[in-house]
Amino acid sequence: MGNFKSSFKELTPELLEEYTELTYLNKSEIIYIFKLFKQADPRNVYNDINYRLSMENVLYIIPHLRHNPFRDSIFRVFSSKRDGKMGFEDLLDLCSALNEKCPESVRSSWAFRIFDFDGDNQISLDDLIESVGRLTGLENGDSRIDRESAEFIAQLALEELDIVQSGCISQQEFVHNISKMPDFSHTFQLMP
Repeated sequence: MGNFKSSFKELTPELLEEYTELTYLNKSEIIYIFKLFKQADPRNVYNDINYRLSMENVLYIIPHLRHNPFRDSIFRVFSSKRDGKMGFEDLLDLCSALNEKCPESVRSSWAFRIFDFDGDNQISLDDLIESVGRLTGLENGDSRIDRESAEFIAQLALEELDIVQSGCISQQEFVHNISKMPDFSHTFQLMP
């Protein structure tokens, strides 16, 4: 997205138009996100146009993420500097990807990156085991499912989703399989 060239106190009409063209958000949604961004850390945001919010600040303005088992992976994927923090444009990318107007193919591509925990551009058995552990929840910091059971479930999922039987799921296979899941659009969004 475009870089801020003017004061960060308010969005210029030109910048607002650019963000509207580059995201799946409308102007009022962008203005609202900007307002939340400024509220998260007013002193620092006001003084630094490139300020990056900490995870705690983002969770404050987007509380829906607080209990998401993939929260750290979401931050990894949407943090453009890979520093666990988010600038305003990172926040726009996140909100745009999780917006109901975002095409399913785009959303599923973002989801693929979130499930690819090791960042090797494929979802392996280990990535699936990690996902199963997170989806079954944690109790006192420990997974509520044992490794053997998680591996069994992950292996079943891999057999079902690995179309070319390569031992892992490519982004293309993931997107193809997601397109067959009618609930994906409703579950992979910021607000139901």
